[in-house]
Amino acid sequence: MRGFLKVFDLYVKYNIHVSLAVLALVQITAMDFGIDLSLGHQFIFFTAPFLGYNFIKFHFFFFNKTPFTSVKYILFSGYLSLCLTMALWQTLYLSFSFQLLFLVTSILGLLYCLPFPGLKINFRGLKGLKIHLVALSWVLTSVYLPITLLEIMPENLSWDYAFQRYLFVLAATIPFEIRDLKLDAPQLSTWPQKWGIQKTKIVGVTLLLVFFVLEGYMSKPTHSLITIFIGVLLMGMVIISKTDQSKYFSSFWVEGIPILWLTLLIIFF
Repeated sequence: MRGFLKVFDLYVKYNIHVSLAVLALVQITAMDFGIDLSLGHQFIFFTAPFLGYNFIKFHFFFFNKTPFTSVKYILFSGYLSLCLTMALWQTLYLSFSFQLLFLVTSILGLLYCLPFPGLKINFRGLKGLKIHLVALSWVLTSVYLPITLLEIMPENLSWDYAFQRYLFVLAATIPFEIRDLKLDAPQLSTWPQKWGIQKTKIVGVTLLLVFFVLEGYMSKPTHSLITIFIGVLLMGMVIISKTDQSKYFSSFWVEGIPILWLTLLIIFF
């Protein structure tokens, strides 16, 4: 049991779970627009968030003057380098539009934790911008990047599809914002810092109500019941969020909602 818990902790800590969540949203987009994702495509869509989140978490090791002292971090950095090389190699065989959008998304991730050239501030340090950058990165990766794999832009792709995904990610980020309330620097001006926990939850519920309206507007009857169920589940997670939540409440259960979403779609449709 102890061995399982250790493996599970590594699975969450090193961002494998969140990477699968992003891949799940990509797969949902592929199902909605009839996109054929090869194993190479899926490798890229898993590896990109895996590298991005681990870089954000461990970038201080790469830019700190103190050398690595732990063998496991040396091995992990080598593994990240291998994944990066393989992902870039796969990207070379894709369209220019994919490569360009992939580059833009990657730069967003880098500037999230690294300072702008010549400045001492990064995107994360810009007041009130943190949660929107997370949502934008997820939308670019899970909606627009897979769309670029199509030769012709689908006629049924509209702003409301991407905006609905944006609202979903914003709402899913709220439990993390509440969890980190005591840890985030005041200058970040996160929603719980500005409005308090209860008002932030109200905002989250409102975002998901708009999410439901957009679902009805887009009229995908085969998916709508599952999508509404997922939205209600996320709404419940937002409502019960608290600062002293359990270790895996946000990092496993909330981040696992897209995986459940995809699983239900595969089972029933």
